[in-house]
Amino acid sequence: MTERELLKLEGTIRKKMEDIRKQRVSLRESGIGGLMNSLKKVDESLYEKILPEYKKMVAESNIFK
Repeated sequence: MTERELLKLEGTIRKKMEDIRKQRVSLRESGIGGLMNSLKKVDESLYEKILPEYKKMVAESNIFK
């Protein structure tokens, strides 16, 4: 995966996280889990950087609305 594709994947994940926080889309509908798994396979250090933010978002957000 090229650097550009990696940046695009990171941007997509961050955008989906923001959409989930603002309850525009549910956690399940967003498909963010698959994107996170793809990121882990490609760049584990970036995955480790985003994972705490992801976990915090899931814990704080009312994702069941």
